Amino acid sequence: MDSTSTLRDATAADAGALSALVTPLARHLLDAATGASAHAFLATLTPDSFAQRLASPQFAHYLLERDDQLCGMIAMRDGSHIHHLFVNRSTRHQGIARRLWEHALHVHGRRDYTVNSSEVAVPVYEKFGFAAKAAPQTVKGVRFVLMERPRLVRPVVQKQYLNELLPQNGKH
Repeated sequence: MDSTSTLRDATAADAGALSALVTPLARHLLDAATGASAHAFLATLTPDSFAQRLASPQFAHYLLERDDQLCGMIAMRDGSHIHHLFVNRSTRHQGIARRLWEHALHVHGRRDYTVNSSEVAVPVYEKFGFAAKAAPQTVKGVRFVLMERPRLVRPVVQKQYLNELLPQNGKH
């Protein structure tokens, strides 16, 4: 990532840009057989819906820009569920999703995380430590895979402490 990129909290002024980024990309979430029932989901992608989430303490939105272009965004619900993670088609395969995810991890800390992933995004989430918890499913016209990433616990016991307690080379 070059030095002209900025990762920041999204604001209400970003609602239109977030909607414009997510709406065309989210269409791959729709189940072709039941897509007509996905109107409620699509309604959550409007600028007004984004503005409501941006104003809600339940959600945190982070975005990455480069040269004043929105490259990607992540939205966390309740600090532990990835509500949205989208990267602009023109800036994919540049580590943007990982940078957004690592920023969310830094902000929200060590805990269990969940996501309802599109089938095409499953490999990305697997690289982030997520595992599928159920087979792909369709709810209200939206097809997804429920995934979970367990809280990673930092080792508490230091090597030096272990060396003092454990026998060395078979000696007690």
